[in-house]
Amino acid sequence: MFQTLLDYFQGSPLSLWGPFGLLLLCGLGLPVPEDVVLILAGALGEMDGRSWMRVSLYMYVGVVGGDSMIFFAGRHLGTRMLASSWLQRILPPKKQIKVEGLMERYGSMALLIGRFLPGLRAPIFFTAGSMKVSYLKFVLFDGFAALISVPIFVWLGHWLWARFQDDLEELNEALARTQSYSLWFAVLLAVLTVVWLWTRRTRKTA
Repeated sequence: MFQTLLDYFQGSPLSLWGPFGLLLLCGLGLPVPEDVVLILAGALGEMDGRSWMRVSLYMYVGVVGGDSMIFFAGRHLGTRMLASSWLQRILPPKKQIKVEGLMERYGSMALLIGRFLPGLRAPIFFTAGSMKVSYLKFVLFDGFAALISVPIFVWLGHWLWARFQDDLEELNEALARTQSYSLWFAVLLAVLTVVWLWTRRTRKTA
């Protein structure tokens, strides 16, 4: 998928806005892995002479924008959509109960953790909207989590293209090796953050 998208956007006026648009469409259910799009954006940025920090800023807005679409779908259509047969195939009642349990048990922390759970991220955000969680709270926690993951993957794409651009086979091998490492690194940072926030919260209530 990475190679296909790279061939499509390379040298195109959409080399920046194409990945941005894909991230928004991911919020509408486009079955494209978000990390692949972010790595692609970093590689395209390196080709076009854009800094990875600048690219990260644009992609951050795209990621949070896509997540917000899921949230507002839950806010405005949640009750009706949850009862529809086609959504129950995607989000069956057992999964709905699991997600609601996560929200009730962990509260806002579930929003932060949800960003790193591909199979549960959209259901968690959708459920948060349907449960009338405030948008400010949603965007604070989701935005903070995205602030961890987005720059990591954009930088990875930037670095991989700078190092392996003349050898696409080696680039794809390096991508396969490092993609999962970057994800786990982002997850580790998120977990450490959750533990730190939870510890502070416990001390305040003690």
